[in-house]
Amino acid sequence: MLRTFLCVYRCGGVAKAAGLLGLSQPAVSRHLKALEGVMGRTLFDRLGRGVAPTQAGDLLAAQIATHLDALEDAVDALAPTGTNTPVLLGAPSDLLSVHVLPKLAPLLARGVDVHCRIGLSPELAQVLLHDELDLVAVTKIEQAPTRQLHLRHLCDEEFVLVGRAGEAPYTPENDTRRFIGYSPAMPMARRYFRVCWGIQPPAPGLTVADLRTVVAAVASGTGLGVVPRYLAQEALDAGRLSVLHTPVTPVSNSIYLATRRGREHLPQISAAFELLCRAA
Repeated sequence: MLRTFLCVYRCGGVAKAAGLLGLSQPAVSRHLKALEGVMGRTLFDRLGRGVAPTQAGDLLAAQIATHLDALEDAVDALAPTGTNTPVLLGAPSDLLSVHVLPKLAPLLARGVDVHCRIGLSPELAQVLLHDELDLVAVTKIEQAPTRQLHLRHLCDEEFVLVGRAGEAPYTPENDTRRFIGYSPAMPMARRYFRVCWGIQPPAPGLTVADLRTVVAAVASGTGLGVVPRYLAQEALDAGRLSVLHTPVTPVSNSIYLATRRGREHLPQISAAFELLCRAA
């Protein structure tokens, strides 16, 4: 019952938990009902889609998660020696290449294999909660489900509004130039426009889920973009891009390394946290 409860708690739904546990949904519901009967308290509020833990549910998860994970680790330790379970790591491609991969050499030198998956932060966070990844890079602007995640600061990034070299400065009043984003939601531009002008950005004319490609498209004159400075700096130095607006205070965002809460103590995940977040 406790393992079923913890799985439902971590993935936020009976159906998802049933799939992960290899049980039927009625069986998972029976386990929860039996546990609530033993405790005399409701552990979850049933929502339209999924469930949300009550205060009693949060308290129970905090009390048992570490112990159940430790028991599963002990079972894993009985597996035949010589096997090397890889660390499954997800991140947007630019974060992976600039802020993650250069720091992985010591982990690989220990004989730990790392398998990487590229994607956007919100998608990767959901995959993480389904136990298909061990670690992901997430950003606060992506509205990741941080309540279910253990987070450590990885780095900060500054956002700049850029256009092709020679473009006129940008002001939101009556400026009809199109924007390029790495997703239709344009989280970087949303944050930049909210901080600088208190408004929403224009809808993107072009979206592509790779920030380096966004920078290249901006440099070609396809549109304007709000991108991390570290990705635009080479093109700025080479004169292919121009910063079209300079805010009074730089607009920045924090990036975090995340694992599902309760798994941060596992040896390989803990080692990855230490290596990747050491400088931060």
